[in-house]
Amino acid sequence: MSDHHTRPALLDADHASLLHQAVDLGLDFASGRLRENLVLRHATPAELIKRLAGPLPQRGVETDQELVDLLTEVASWSVAQADPRYLAFPDTGNSAAGLAAEILAAFLNQNLIAFDRSAPAASVIEAQLIVWLREVIGFDAPPLTDYQGLRSLGGMWTSGGNMSNHTALTVALAHAFPQVRQSGLRSLPERPLILLASGVEHFSYLSAAQSLGLGEESLLWAPPRSDFTSDPDALAALLENPPDGSRIVMLVGVAGNCRTTGIDDLEALADLCERHGIWFHVDACHGGSLLFSPRLRQPLAGIERADSVALDPHKGLFVTYPSSYVLFRDPATLGRLARYPERADDPDCLDLGLITPFYGSRGFESLKLWALLQHQGAEGIARLVESRHATYLRMTAMLERVGCFQALGTSDFYRHAFVFLPPPAAQFLTELRDHEVATPLLRAVVSRFTGEFSERLYRNGLAAFDHFALMDLADRIGLGPNNKYEVMGMCVGHPNIDAATEAAIESELRHLAAELAAPMLDALRSLAPGHGPTAGPPDEPAAPDGQLGPAGW
Repeated sequence: MSDHHTRPALLDADHASLLHQAVDLGLDFASGRLRENLVLRHATPAELIKRLAGPLPQRGVETDQELVDLLTEVASWSVAQADPRYLAFPDTGNSAAGLAAEILAAFLNQNLIAFDRSAPAASVIEAQLIVWLREVIGFDAPPLTDYQGLRSLGGMWTSGGNMSNHTALTVALAHAFPQVRQSGLRSLPERPLILLASGVEHFSYLSAAQSLGLGEESLLWAPPRSDFTSDPDALAALLENPPDGSRIVMLVGVAGNCRTTGIDDLEALADLCERHGIWFHVDACHGGSLLFSPRLRQPLAGIERADSVALDPHKGLFVTYPSSYVLFRDPATLGRLARYPERADDPDCLDLGLITPFYGSRGFESLKLWALLQHQGAEGIARLVESRHATYLRMTAMLERVGCFQALGTSDFYRHAFVFLPPPAAQFLTELRDHEVATPLLRAVVSRFTGEFSERLYRNGLAAFDHFALMDLADRIGLGPNNKYEVMGMCVGHPNIDAATEAAIESELRHLAAELAAPMLDALRSLAPGHGPTAGPPDEPAAPDGQLGPAGW
């Protein structure tokens, strides 16, 4: 046996200093000290593997300080999504109340699979939160003091929008074909289909179709509008004439798509679903935060008519991962998935794990959002959401002021998608188009330099935009609407970005634009008649990868 001194493993009073240092470490990360005041310290996967990987520890560290040093190294190479210069996704996770609740939840270590001997107070807190979220959406929300059993709740926590959408599809399928739970998909007389608009959808519907055994071909695609929203007329045509031998079981409406945050006409989609007897699911993982603001929620009118709604508080509501919820207008539809149906109507049973498909043991994640609502109230959250929207409009004006970007589509809130296209390049692009230079070559130049701009910005660590692929549905660039470009996305998750930070971001954008404008123009000139594509892209450039950044997922 080794005579190595083993550090006490289990929590006792001697660990107070270690835990205080961990909190201090988190605060140092938030302040920027640990990351050299950058949004991130860039490193490749190979570089970080070399730095952080190693053999299985056999003896453990000699002191707690050595562990703190290891944790410091991990933190110093992490991305600071709470930094106001992080503009890639809205997931700031910087609610003080939410962070405090997350620290406490780790100590409490409750398992929300059951009430007795597992999570008594936590079960009540999560049930109360579900009632509050139903109220925010506009669903019927009797007070928890009138609790009638699990079948009356009509909602559940999940680990993200992916699983919330999975769950909604599972419930919709069981609603359309009750026999599926007993006899499986092969017992169905018709093939179930999910109807949605292409180009604005989230990856989770394809994932759900694959993992639930429906198959990719169960997704029925309608063309989108040029503003990156679902087209009710195109959806109506498919509802009127579905493929032979099939049955549409769900229509997906999007309240804030993950690329441009376009919001569908939910009232029109609700009318369609009501007319055809189709399950209406609204993916409001991005747009759900607007529901807290009486002034900003109007574009989501009709969401209360949905059969199911997915919300992601870790997107746009300032709480850390993971925090997602799926809510059902008729609570009984979720209740059909109860493991023990006879207990679902028992007002003395609050074992949430009895109706949480895909989940068994899980932690007390709901405490974060509950604490935020207690700390700020719905009115305080509304002020934060409205302040973020004002900040977004100011930052969009800053991009326009730089004058080197072309927006693709329009945005309803907090995300702006664009390509790098300085005025001289845009003018020469028009001239080349008039000379009938092959548009794939021109599109490739725009994508290449947009990608270069995004990558340099990210590697510098002074600001970060998202980077993904998007069709120019409105043909803003003028090279056709049916092809993808690499684009940048500015996503403002921060309620306030001060003038000095905004000026620093603008300065960095102008600096990179100055570096790349001339090379981009040279690449376009190389495509002019008589020059040949010596400095340009290959004759048949590949379409941009659709899985570049968070929005691309």
